[in-house]
Amino acid sequence: MNRRSFGVLALAAFAVPFSARFATATPFTEYQPDSFVKLLAAGNPVIVHVHADWCSVCRAQIPIMERVLAGPAYKNVRTVRVNFDREKRFLADYKVVRQSTILIFKGGKEVTRLSYDSDPARIEQTLARAIS
Repeated sequence: MNRRSFGVLALAAFAVPFSARFATATPFTEYQPDSFVKLLAAGNPVIVHVHADWCSVCRAQIPIMERVLAGPAYKNVRTVRVNFDREKRFLADYKVVRQSTILIFKGGKEVTRLSYDSDPARIEQTLARAIS
């Protein structure tokens, strides 16, 4: 194997796992006002994550939530991500004052929320309210 072939293989070995990490689909759909109203009316539990791209706590919450939500108990739970910087109407309607807020809805009504917390146990406990 010549040096050029080795370089190409080394680059591919690095790039494939790196790109796969970012290609992983998130379980969250982006917030759309009309769709959200219909989602709540449908009656399934809904988990909302209010995030901001610049928020370190939001980034810490994401892998914890994705791990928990991958469990079979959450298959009927709908998940929505709300952009803290763009969706001011949602923030006002649901009295959300900071990013990194997780809201749980059951039967179309909010049952609990958790704000600015990246503790895995507390996040898991909050998410469990959607299926209890």
